[in-house]
Amino acid sequence: MAEYIVHGDINCPFSYALHEMLCSQNLMHRVDWRMVEHDAIASSYQDSAENMAELANDIFTIRHRAPDITISLPQTLGNSLFPSLCITAVQLKHPDRATTFLRSLYRALWIKGKDISSPAVIYDCLEEAGLPIELDIDGLCEETLLYQQNEWEAHNPGLQTPTIQAQDGRRLAGLLDQKSVLDFLRGAEINQELSSRSRQQNQMTIAIYGDEKITELWGVLATLRDDSNLLLPQSMQALHDMLLSQERCPDLILLNNTGQQRDLNDLCRAISHQVREQRVPIAVIGPSISDAEEVELYELGIADYLIQTRAPDIIRARINLLLQLKSAHDMLSRAASIDALTQVYNRREFERYFETEWRRGQRSRQPISVILLDIDHFKAFNDNYGHLQGDHCLQQIASTIQASARRAQDLVCRYGGEEFVILLPETNQEGASVLAEQIRQNIVALNIPHAAAFAHQPVSASLGIATALPANRDLSPRQLLQDADSALYKAKHNGRNRVERLTS
Repeated sequence: MAEYIVHGDINCPFSYALHEMLCSQNLMHRVDWRMVEHDAIASSYQDSAENMAELANDIFTIRHRAPDITISLPQTLGNSLFPSLCITAVQLKHPDRATTFLRSLYRALWIKGKDISSPAVIYDCLEEAGLPIELDIDGLCEETLLYQQNEWEAHNPGLQTPTIQAQDGRRLAGLLDQKSVLDFLRGAEINQELSSRSRQQNQMTIAIYGDEKITELWGVLATLRDDSNLLLPQSMQALHDMLLSQERCPDLILLNNTGQQRDLNDLCRAISHQVREQRVPIAVIGPSISDAEEVELYELGIADYLIQTRAPDIIRARINLLLQLKSAHDMLSRAASIDALTQVYNRREFERYFETEWRRGQRSRQPISVILLDIDHFKAFNDNYGHLQGDHCLQQIASTIQASARRAQDLVCRYGGEEFVILLPETNQEGASVLAEQIRQNIVALNIPHAAAFAHQPVSASLGIATALPANRDLSPRQLLQDADSALYKAKHNGRNRVERLTS
């Protein structure tokens, strides 16, 4: 019986690195390597920018912790079920060749970038390990793999890194440096447990786009990883989707010049046009080009051309300068879009965002809703308590509205005076009504005393809702706002402290 049990995933770069580490130290005979899927739901990262960034960061982490291990970013991660079954069959029927076969499969994926779900690739690895191509995969193989998967999920919920379990109960999760792994196998207790997922929310984001030659930039990209989140869109469409997203739009686009100047110019022209509103800087990295070619790129909208043979620290410094300029612009832009008193967005920002979301609704054919809110009898409150208390009341109500509209895409703005507007993309009338009623109740719950004439109730608000389908060419943003205003008038007319709605 082996001294240690390892649960490893063929699609996990940390599992590959651990396997390479154990093989290089001739320690695999002490290990029972059990095949599992760390994340059984996600078998491909091609269409997910966040998964791409995580996988790239994982590879950078491995290069930092285990620099002697060769690893590359594969173009795709195939379904791991068939290769895992093949590995399990070899472990059961040809145990003396199992380590060689598993190592060959790992290297096919993480060094050569091959699709290890392809039977042709598996056959090549079987031959390389001296095994028969006609591998017998029977019910016992399937039962063993299922048992191992259930065992993994029962003891490691949510973990996406390999684990090493010792007979004495010690446990090591993730991939540390080689010394820590060897110390653990010698009987030491390793307290540090590292996660493979290293994406930092407070870091700025760089989207790096290019073809397979982007692997030549690993040295440069490794210097950027500590300062920034890196995204690796695998297609122009994936990059386009990022740029359209409020939540996932990068702070910098880094394009890889692969030597096709005309294609590069067309790409820069298209992206520059797309990011003009967000003011996302574009940099290009590649070989040295002529002055005329470089000037043409600047005229097309790029912010800098970086020569990839320069020292990585110089490239890193120039990219960080672009990110600093982007951050400064974002701060100025935010200051210009925020209402100074209430700290929610102002009317100017509402009108800009409303136009953008209306166009998006035309493409997606999703509804959009608007809530107009007016504080009831606010003039009487101001006259009774004074403008300082009136300002404090506005701040409390703005904060309450903001806390109620929790979705990232919802926009809360001060529309003017004591009036607020909430823009709700991809929201139908029912959803808007639920939120409006919640906002109304939350404002009443603040229990702000009203002026003497209305002392029987706390400060309240009237709300009007309108919903429209932007895909309907007969409607316009202006009409939707007018309908919301009509609904607000109806709420006031019907006694205030209530929600009314109209549908366009």
